[in-house]
Amino acid sequence: MFLTLLFYAGVVIGEAACIAYAINVLHGYPWRSRWTEEITLVALAAIGLGSLELARRYWFVPVSSWPTSVAALAGGFCLIGFVGVPAAQLSRSLRSRFVGVIPSERREELQDLPREEFIGDGHHAWLLRLPGNRSLDLEAHDFSVAFPQLPDEMNGLSVLHLTDLHFSRAYDRRYFQAVCEAAADMPSDIVLVTGDMVDDPACIEWIAPLLKDLPGPLGKFAILGNHDHFHDSELIAAALTEAGFRVLDGETTLVDVEGRRLAVGGTCAPWGPPIPDDAVPSADFSLLMSHTPDQVYKSAKQGWDFILTGHNHGGQIRFPLIGPLLMPSVYSRRFDRGFFRIRPSLMYVSQGIGAKHPIRYGCVPEITRFTLVRSEATARRDLAASSGATKASSCSPT
Repeated sequence: MFLTLLFYAGVVIGEAACIAYAINVLHGYPWRSRWTEEITLVALAAIGLGSLELARRYWFVPVSSWPTSVAALAGGFCLIGFVGVPAAQLSRSLRSRFVGVIPSERREELQDLPREEFIGDGHHAWLLRLPGNRSLDLEAHDFSVAFPQLPDEMNGLSVLHLTDLHFSRAYDRRYFQAVCEAAADMPSDIVLVTGDMVDDPACIEWIAPLLKDLPGPLGKFAILGNHDHFHDSELIAAALTEAGFRVLDGETTLVDVEGRRLAVGGTCAPWGPPIPDDAVPSADFSLLMSHTPDQVYKSAKQGWDFILTGHNHGGQIRFPLIGPLLMPSVYSRRFDRGFFRIRPSLMYVSQGIGAKHPIRYGCVPEITRFTLVRSEATARRDLAASSGATKASSCSPT
């Protein structure tokens, strides 16, 4: 009896893992249909019927009497549940140790403000009232990141990153006003917004008045996200332009920083145009806005130094030890949140600010400021190598 129960537990775990993986990968592709969620629910219902059939067989039919095909399927799920899932968790743990932890200051920004005022009257607003939901618990993060190739003239350059605001009437406009005020209190040289501005077309008019006061003396740049392409993307881009942002849709530009060339690029690929390989400008340092982290391997081949992304929202619901289950990425949970090093690039995946379905457990919304630094050790090494050695091209967080 115990072995049979253990076998079925493995089947359940393995099946759940396969379902989550399939949902993640399928939602990582650039489907244009607005019926993706409905199709997913139908597929889950069909899978659920299959699970009920396995449960029925478990209770009423000995496993030894199951048809070979059903037993093989169940055995595969059991193997995934007891071998594949623990192996994946171990890999995630080792990866985190390899990347390392960068010292950060974290601040809760809105804890003294009345949360009820931040809840709107739109679709999904009821989710914000669920007990323990942390969708309104905004945090501000400050990171210092060292790059060996950073020019001295850019030492101390600050970059403010906002992503996935998802303006909708599920939130009251006052919530986004408070978010933007908190961001404005983190003055930075450059402001980057990496897509998914709206989920409700009626909220496009919020963009310009809310974002226009964000200071960015060296430039404010933005891209669109996949949710923006479900609405009037040209109107959204125009609103960002009105707010003082330059929208880079598969484009790049150069910013002068004390005589040095800083390249800034942006892409919403695969929903929007990618940046062609021959369009990446020669620069002393480069920043890339990519809505999804799924483009990181291509972007790393292009040589971008620092890549800022969002889209995955950190999974929104994260379980202790396990982490997130659902994440719209062709790589499933590989790039969930935080820093990732894909040489020669360093990528940061933000948990974002809003969500179409505003529900977060173990995963708070965030705004992030990065201070780029050139360490003394790196500077001394370059001086010692001034006889002609090639400067290192890889970047490493400290």
